[in-house]
Amino acid sequence: MSQISFANIAITAMATTVGNNIIELEDEKERFGFDDDSFSRLQRSIGLKTRYIADEGVCASDLCVQSAENIFANSGIKKEEIEALLFVTQSPDYKAPSTAIIMQNRLGLPTSCGAFDINLGCSGFIYGLFTAFSYVNSGMKKVLLCVGDVNSYFSGERDKIFTPLMGDAGSAIIIEKKDAPRSFFSLYSDGSGYKHLIVPAGGARTPSTPETLIPKEREDGGIRRDEDLFMDGKEVFNFAIKTVPPLIKEIVEFAGKENDEIDYFVLHQANPYILKTIASRLKVEKEKVPLETGQIYGNQNAASIPGTINGFLSDEFSSKKLTIAIAGFGIGLSWGGAVIQTDNIYAPKTELYKKEL
Repeated sequence: MSQISFANIAITAMATTVGNNIIELEDEKERFGFDDDSFSRLQRSIGLKTRYIADEGVCASDLCVQSAENIFANSGIKKEEIEALLFVTQSPDYKAPSTAIIMQNRLGLPTSCGAFDINLGCSGFIYGLFTAFSYVNSGMKKVLLCVGDVNSYFSGERDKIFTPLMGDAGSAIIIEKKDAPRSFFSLYSDGSGYKHLIVPAGGARTPSTPETLIPKEREDGGIRRDEDLFMDGKEVFNFAIKTVPPLIKEIVEFAGKENDEIDYFVLHQANPYILKTIASRLKVEKEKVPLETGQIYGNQNAASIPGTINGFLSDEFSSKKLTIAIAGFGIGLSWGGAVIQTDNIYAPKTELYKKEL
């Protein structure tokens, strides 16, 4: 059990930007080869409606830069106060250098600002937040955490198993030293399940070749390249419902709270069916577990927790003191949770990406 708590550190701002193209699932029915029955089952079981996708050539860093500029323009937080920039993504601009270093320059942050990438997906917001809290705990005053992915980077164009679930988003979050209640974190990983969510080729283990770039029909019915992400949906579902309810119970207990003292349980938005199952096992009111993000914006990977806050809870977070339980889970396999209190933070509604930026 990996547990740690931090005193007098707080999230003070959070903004999210999504791709500017709204895709209706109905319009993709023919593209993915859905018949009427399978399409109806997909809508009933998961509730997918739309997803937001970025233009070709737009990177996760572009979405995050817009979110960060939103914060600097409207929250009163100054760029020269940022001492570290952390970027959590699976779709960096380049294999090298770290995209965070490029973002430091684009944002006009001081050269005294440390910057590096963290390669994680759906659990990445929790791991990134933990790292940012640790940096502030070590003596830094303000850290900028950016999280996001352009999922089309590793989604098969005709992969009906994975691609219809995914959306593009990038969030920016400010973590700073401040008089605040204690925050609580718990982190886990289990690499024995790494093959359940994997891009099989394109890395050093299995380098890119002309063959790995050819789309092929797979046993699960998806059409994808070896350099697209493969997801074993059954294994991922079983992993989520097995690990997340105990994680939430553990972190709430670690924080010395009861479920009725938690205002919202903001979980990674894998899909509504998984979230409903987790909420049922936790025996918490459905109103406390937002689940609309995947239906409207698509699965936003590491950005899905801040994306849910900006997308559907903006007014609440901007005007109230809230105690939240958050949890991310996915690729690795990895999972983690936290109980944090926020207090009238800068949390604007989700924006569409503006090409001129």
